[in-house]
Amino acid sequence: MIRAACAVVLVLAATLPAAALDCPLDKAVYTPLDADDDWSAADGVINSWEITHLLKPDTSADRPWVVRLAEKRQGLAAEFAIADPPGFSAAHVYMLVPPGGTGKGLDPGKAPASLLYYFGDDLKRVDPRGEAPPKAPPLMQLPGLSKAFWAWKRDGRRFIPPDGLWKLTACRS
Repeated sequence: MIRAACAVVLVLAATLPAAALDCPLDKAVYTPLDADDDWSAADGVINSWEITHLLKPDTSADRPWVVRLAEKRQGLAAEFAIADPPGFSAAHVYMLVPPGGTGKGLDPGKAPASLLYYFGDDLKRVDPRGEAPPKAPPLMQLPGLSKAFWAWKRDGRRFIPPDGLWKLTACRS
């Protein structure tokens, strides 16, 4: 039992970033920590997922950037606004542009949405909103977004992002 627990800790420690990259949030590139949790991948197919934050000062959301979730192998991407609804303790994302679409005719009440959490190296929640310019936290999570996409469209389910944590893996120039 103790040996198994030690193995789990070692595996988790090996998958977490050794040292946080130092870059602004709008230059950060996040990739899934557990790519095996990709619901849209057929057996033997590896998708190439990434999350970036695009600076959009003209957006009507509470924060001046949008989250762009992309599957690069298929060339599909979806964009989400970030909001802090009153009475909730976490930020939420809601779809602005669906994968491969323009957003026209999108019913936001039926489109995939999720909570949004950012974490430090110590796995404590952080919020980059208060910083100017905000620094990219080492980890982020959009819990339940996979299930929301799975239930939303029946087009072969080519765009079902993995659940779990996403780690900061690169900084764009």
